[in-house]
Amino acid sequence: MSGEALIRELRKLRACVIHPPDSACDELVRHLKRIGCQVDTLWPAPDRWPAHADVVFCIFGGHPSLDMSALTGGRDGTLIGIVEYESPTIVRELLEADVQAIIGKPIRAFGILSTLAVASSRSRFEQRQNSKIAKLEETLRSRRVVNNAVRHLAAERSISEENAYQCIRRWSLEGRASMTKIADQVLACGSELSDPNFQINPKEAL
Repeated sequence: MSGEALIRELRKLRACVIHPPDSACDELVRHLKRIGCQVDTLWPAPDRWPAHADVVFCIFGGHPSLDMSALTGGRDGTLIGIVEYESPTIVRELLEADVQAIIGKPIRAFGILSTLAVASSRSRFEQRQNSKIAKLEETLRSRRVVNNAVRHLAAERSISEENAYQCIRRWSLEGRASMTKIADQVLACGSELSDPNFQINPKEAL
């Protein structure tokens, strides 16, 4: 991605700054607006991820009202930590929150653009990886369901697993339903499967 394209992408971001209202908060908001981001501020800290926020800048350390587990529970974007000092407790909080980057106080213009760009890029990469993992897990689950249904049908009808598989596949094609949905219905059936004339109604699997 070219530098100009990167800046255009950053200007589309909706940022939220979770920080007590003070000069540091004002300074960060000013720099983000200079980049071109849409910026909101929140304090006290919300109990969930701010709606419509692509990136959240959040203060860490010394704020007991901030429930980070609740804030990140429905996380849907990039999280950048704001720290005023370092300590083992703050480092642990940053790691547990899985921030993509941090900025230090006092707030300075230098580094904010780079931090935002790197953190947003990392967040998008993680989202793509999580999406791939979710698809793989769903594929594995579907295969397990189909395999179980094949064995169940084969046992009930005393046929080979290959024939049972082809039977499930035929029902799937006839009803334009996924094999997983047909397999779920097969597993829900009992001894009626032993009747060679019994057929799954594909429409019931939709």
